[in-house]
Amino acid sequence: MKNLPAISLILLVIGCGTKPKIEMIGSYQMTKQVLNDGTKDSAIDRKQLKIYTDQYMMYASPNVTDSFANFGIGKYKVEDGKVYEYRFYTAAEGERMDTFVLNIEKTYNGYKQVIENIPIDGKNYKLTEEYESVGTEQKSPLDGAWKQVRNIYLTAKGDSSVNNNPLEYKTFQSGYFIWAITVTDSTNKKTSVFGYGPFDMMGETKIRESVANSTFVTGVVGKKYEVDILFNGNDSYKQTITFANGDKSTEVYQRQK
Repeated sequence: MKNLPAISLILLVIGCGTKPKIEMIGSYQMTKQVLNDGTKDSAIDRKQLKIYTDQYMMYASPNVTDSFANFGIGKYKVEDGKVYEYRFYTAAEGERMDTFVLNIEKTYNGYKQVIENIPIDGKNYKLTEEYESVGTEQKSPLDGAWKQVRNIYLTAKGDSSVNNNPLEYKTFQSGYFIWAITVTDSTNKKTSVFGYGPFDMMGETKIRESVANSTFVTGVVGKKYEVDILFNGNDSYKQTITFANGDKSTEVYQRQK
């Protein structure tokens, strides 16, 4: 159940004559996305989750033209009533530093963000998005942003494969998670996939992830996965998922700082 006073975007006035301080930490579901080319608005039909941790932001959704991922991750700061996002990886651009300035307006149960002058095909656009807070008061040692650094896949038959250079980011905050992966095929073409939804801590060594939206619509959406976790200090953890067919995926993550 939502706890709007605790999770919603809050504007705190710090003394008379100062600009309001914006608190962004939480998990938000996008309810509206509109692109304006200077002459008309074009509404975009897209389900997107956005998470703000204490230092990082991450968003994920399907592309408009296919089910592959549109996602981005980066650091952020709040200054002079605006949010500055420093995105260092996106599905569209890969590794590239981009700065976006968001004008934020508080709403009853979330917020509205406006980004001016986004260049698309030689023309500047204005992007307006509205978000509803969906997070809970849950706090966990997983809260924050993580990067996968190793993956071990073991099939039920005993075959195994190891990837020491995976490209996956994952965030947890306010009872929600996002993961997004970019892979390169044999033709050197890159594609990205994603998944997000609520999660629950089930003791210190297990979590349950409920997939609300994903690239794998028929395979994982609507399903719950119990994930075994093992921490190595505060900044590293290992997760293991055992699938219905007996295969196991073990992934090692490092905290982003």
